[in-house]
Amino acid sequence: RDSVCVRWHVENSGEPLPFSRGCSFYELNSDGLIQDGIDFVEPQVFKPGGVTLFIESLKNKIEQEPARLIPLSMWLAYMLIVFFSDGILPGANALQLEQRTWEEVRDLSLNFFLVSPILGLPFAPVVHPMLEGVFNLLLSWAAMFAGFLSDDRKDKPNLLPMLPVVVGMQFL
Repeated sequence: RDSVCVRWHVENSGEPLPFSRGCSFYELNSDGLIQDGIDFVEPQVFKPGGVTLFIESLKNKIEQEPARLIPLSMWLAYMLIVFFSDGILPGANALQLEQRTWEEVRDLSLNFFLVSPILGLPFAPVVHPMLEGVFNLLLSWAAMFAGFLSDDRKDKPNLLPMLPVVVGMQFL
């Protein structure tokens, strides 16, 4: 024989694991050793486990303590108004920003607290000093919330994990 086909699956303690099956085709040389091969692995289905767990946890926390709904709804309203509203605030929403705006954000980010020299970039974008000062002030203010990362109360856990919140604040 010069070729072999193998159907396989992975087991744990004699039990097949889900989404761990496949089929492999191998070409053998004259000594019976594998010369070439190709594997077809069973495609994995979308597993919403983390998202579902987060939503269920959020739902349970709000049911146990309905007052948590107030900051959550305020945050949602803030996000919708600031980033996606047309007509409530002056200017375009976040989905309609011009290319020039995105370039300015990139330049401000490169100038933020010596990022350009730290990265060893051969250039430093020129941005209006007032814009740069406000940008640095706002990001520094958001970084002050890093102290909340040490909040590890077991009796009253946070509604949202603080690390993604603090990191996300850096992108506002």
